[in-house]
Amino acid sequence: MESTEELKALKQENSKLKLEARLRKSLASELERQKSLVQEAKIEADGQRDKLQKASEQLSKYLSPQICEKIFSGAEFSTKSARKKLTIFFSDIIGFTTISEQMEAEDLSNFLNFYLTNMCDIALRYGGTIDKFIGDSLMIFFGDPETKGAKEDAAACCDMALEMLAFLESNQQHFQETYNFPEKLEVRVGIHNGLCNVGNFGSAQRLDYTAIGRAVNVASRLEQAAPKNSILVSSTVRNLIKNKFETSSPIEVKAKGIDKPIASYVLTKITSESKKVTKEIDGFKLEYDPQKIDRKTLLKIIDEL
Repeated sequence: MESTEELKALKQENSKLKLEARLRKSLASELERQKSLVQEAKIEADGQRDKLQKASEQLSKYLSPQICEKIFSGAEFSTKSARKKLTIFFSDIIGFTTISEQMEAEDLSNFLNFYLTNMCDIALRYGGTIDKFIGDSLMIFFGDPETKGAKEDAAACCDMALEMLAFLESNQQHFQETYNFPEKLEVRVGIHNGLCNVGNFGSAQRLDYTAIGRAVNVASRLEQAAPKNSILVSSTVRNLIKNKFETSSPIEVKAKGIDKPIASYVLTKITSESKKVTKEIDGFKLEYDPQKIDRKTLLKIIDEL
């Protein structure tokens, strides 16, 4: 009787152990399955992240970084616009249509990519919003979506324009040797500051972030009237940057679609530290800045004295 009870107890214990073993095996199998699901989810998440990263990189080639940042931050976009004071920049390669007809298609494409890439790199360093390319022309503005103030925005735009001209001047040989550019590259630049409607314009299917208004038209007309390899700024811009930059005598620009002549100035260079010259002879002291007065005028003043 006792051995029967022991046998029964052993059988029960054995069954219990088998059940525990099956449970452990089942639990181990479930853990492995969960690990596999987690790993698959991680791989899928990494794949989606890579896709999103690639999409972001591709999108940034079509839109300004400021707009891309807004999109990926989850900001809401609508067809509403705002009235803001912007500094608007236009540039254009002189005679590019004629020049392009003399170039091979591959050289032309490679040149434009190099030219526009470097112009945009310079613009982004100064905080400009790249609005659009119109063939070889560029439209850039300062003041939206971010601004440092009217004076700072205008100064940044002028700094940008001067660096662009310097870059082009230093790369003339590269253009000819690498892209068989048939002649010296020459550009015109126009800059104006004024009120614009800026924001998203378009339809529910497609929006274009841009600036429109009279101020944009004025900047475009100034670019068309600018001398070769020069920057023509409006009187509004000149008043904003006059303590930092030098400009020419006023030039009146009569532009189609603009009711009154546009007072404009050629931007020459950044004002450097004063280089005044002082001459003192027998109690007579003369101080002048050779950058601001020519020799003929100086001699005339001395004669009068």
